[in-house]
Amino acid sequence: MTHIDRTPNYDRSNGWLELLPPLAPPSVLTGEIGADHVVIGGGYSGLAVARRLAELDRSASIVLIEGDRIGNNAAGRSSGFAIDHAHNLRAKGFADAVRAAKAAIELNRAGLDWLGETIEANRIDCQWVQEGKFHAAATKRGERMLDSFAASLDAIDEDYTRLGTGECADTFGTTYYSKAIHAPHSYLVQPAAMVRGLADTMPANVSVFEDSMVTDVDFGPPHTIRTTRGTVRTPSLVLANNGWVEGFGFLHRHLIPLITWGSITRELTEAESDSVGGAASYGVIAAHPAGTSVRRVTTPNNRIVVRNIFSFSRRSDFVTHKNWASRTHRKAFERRWPGLADVPFEHTWGGALSLSRNGEPVFGKMRPGVHGTVVHNGVGIARGTIGGKLLAEMILGGDSDLLSQMLAKGRPNAKLPFQDLGVRINARARRIIAGREE
Repeated sequence: MTHIDRTPNYDRSNGWLELLPPLAPPSVLTGEIGADHVVIGGGYSGLAVARRLAELDRSASIVLIEGDRIGNNAAGRSSGFAIDHAHNLRAKGFADAVRAAKAAIELNRAGLDWLGETIEANRIDCQWVQEGKFHAAATKRGERMLDSFAASLDAIDEDYTRLGTGECADTFGTTYYSKAIHAPHSYLVQPAAMVRGLADTMPANVSVFEDSMVTDVDFGPPHTIRTTRGTVRTPSLVLANNGWVEGFGFLHRHLIPLITWGSITRELTEAESDSVGGAASYGVIAAHPAGTSVRRVTTPNNRIVVRNIFSFSRRSDFVTHKNWASRTHRKAFERRWPGLADVPFEHTWGGALSLSRNGEPVFGKMRPGVHGTVVHNGVGIARGTIGGKLLAEMILGGDSDLLSQMLAKGRPNAKLPFQDLGVRINARARRIIAGREE
């Protein structure tokens, strides 16, 4: 028996979820049941693999287990950028790098296309809009980084538009940014609404259980999964629980667990909104990777979201750094919109993220009867979705070029000695270097 020694413990301050109507009581796993497939994790990957298994085999019974409420988990706490390519592409004209970048974009766009089709087919109200993403600079260093980003896009024949200082002010309602690049193929979304909608519209042969934290697993097959109040047996287990997979006995000391932080303002008054001006909705990613991302959200409320900084945590510590995160967000917010200095944040929240040192994911068979798709390295909405879809197809004997591409990827390599300390030092150094980009 494997006792699960690492599980999430989220608070209830997720701003995205708080904007939604109150949730209905959860369906909690109780008693003893059986299923053809059990999926652990109600995020992007778990929702995708459960749906695809159910679509491909209508006679199969699928159980999806989430330890918290779907929408309050990591997937519902993201910044809502559903991106098609990484914020900082590394392709610089070398053929192998260009091929890798194009292949990654193909995978990500396949995930976004399937996700968009699912949202449309099920009429999920989650503000899913293809607005693209802006990369914006506030310093000369940031402008040079934008030029490098543009060069990487040129190398892979990706289209984009440049914005000058005046265009930035007209678009973002602030004179803070000097230059920007708009990449048009990404989406913006209300992440908690999206994952709630995906869970609520599952095919009839999927049973979704929430507030059902897994406590122990007897690996077989068949496998026995125990939660706080119930037990389920299955010949086919899928782990879609991202960094928490370490607690199930896999990839020990291979993953870098982080918490990223966001804050959202109260609703702006009409006068406050008019004073800012700018586009009604947009998403900005800082030119420097340690800088601040911001979103203007107008549906259903007119608010501004600020997201920056990350904290290293081997446990789900969503309390220790919360006040620090809020203060840091406040400084970034007021630097961009000094006229809104009196507008408070309503919520500040953290969400778990897991990276690998070499940027490789976990996909495929992990042991007999156990498959996994975890560690999406910051491209969770797109890569998590396509990873889940392709894993379901693999489990049921399917084949495709995209599946072959996923199976050809490596696995996370082991962390270096003292790397945890190095991550903390690196995070602080990057924030200092970012300067006014933060």
